[in-house]
Amino acid sequence: MFSVESQRFLSTVFGTWFLFSLLAAFSIGILPEIMTLPAVFAVLWLTYWCINCAYRTERFTKYASLRLFTNLAIAPGFAFVAALVTCYKQLKLNAPLAVFISFVPVFLSLIVYGFLYRWRGGHSPLVVRGQRVEVIGAIQENHWLLGVVGAALGSLTYPVFYAYKSSTSMLVFLFIVISLFMLFYHRSSISALRTLKEQEAREGSCFTFMNIEEIRKKRASSLIGRMFTANIDR
Repeated sequence: MFSVESQRFLSTVFGTWFLFSLLAAFSIGILPEIMTLPAVFAVLWLTYWCINCAYRTERFTKYASLRLFTNLAIAPGFAFVAALVTCYKQLKLNAPLAVFISFVPVFLSLIVYGFLYRWRGGHSPLVVRGQRVEVIGAIQENHWLLGVVGAALGSLTYPVFYAYKSSTSMLVFLFIVISLFMLFYHRSSISALRTLKEQEAREGSCFTFMNIEEIRKKRASSLIGRMFTANIDR
């Protein structure tokens, strides 16, 4: 998840911006009277975060936080949009209730994330060497547990579709299943990033990328990157 390829560095960051901006546009299209303002603020916040990661900061933890957010939040985001379509367009619920119900997949993911955040993994894919972070292959523990969780969640797919006979309801459930699976699958990454941030705070250091020189060259090759050169956040 955290691997950093200098050639794909900028496209990876702005791929995150595109995906979540698309979700924001979808939510505005479904329910503009309520979703326009929060969606615009969310996109502005995400734009700042992505520009900071792409061109300004040299801190590995900031980039890693964006990557973790992308992997864990994209499925709940799509679940929210699908639930909004189901509640507001199909079930004709009033707008505030439809939005509240649509946030249930997001709340569920946050609750599970809160439990997993406290979990300490035995193997970390992030290794500090000097003031740089090397990303090594993550070792997933308890493969059988992931298999059981995936099979259990997957086995509920047909009953849900049979009960509701709605394609959008099916999508909501599928995205919830994907959200939960991704949370458990990336539990070692959650633990590793938490440990890295704690080490930074404890040592008063700012760990950077292992290939920071390549990233600097990539940034310097673009006009926007050169604009932020004088304001590098180390």
